[in-house]
Amino acid sequence: MARLDFDGFEALDGQFARLLNRGTIRRIVEAGARKDADEMRANITAASHVRTGSMLEDVRPGDYKEDLDGAEMVVYPRGNDRNGVRNATKAYVINYGRGGRRTRRMGDRFITGKLDQTEKAVQDAMQQESDRILAEINK
Repeated sequence: MARLDFDGFEALDGQFARLLNRGTIRRIVEAGARKDADEMRANITAASHVRTGSMLEDVRPGDYKEDLDGAEMVVYPRGNDRNGVRNATKAYVINYGRGGRRTRRMGDRFITGKLDQTEKAVQDAMQQESDRILAEINK
């Protein structure tokens, strides 16, 4: 009969329990959402889609949602402009165009065209927050 004994798993298990709790997952997701909002604001500004600044100022994360698959916070322009037009609708129309028609200022994919770049920045922000949490746990 072969036998193998390990010591130290209790300490490692305790670290994982502290790392994988709801509070730390929320911190990681919120860090990614903040970075996503910063990226969207930068995309709006770089594409020159600022007139009144309402859409730019109202870009922020939504509510924190958690389920069995994980957690998320959706980032998009919220609220209405001074004319009562939803900022999310404006961003959608500017991004995709109107009825398949594309012009220089409509349908330019200012959000979806830079999705890979945004995802990389969000992943990096979440990784940095995860590293900070690990450093706190290991103190």
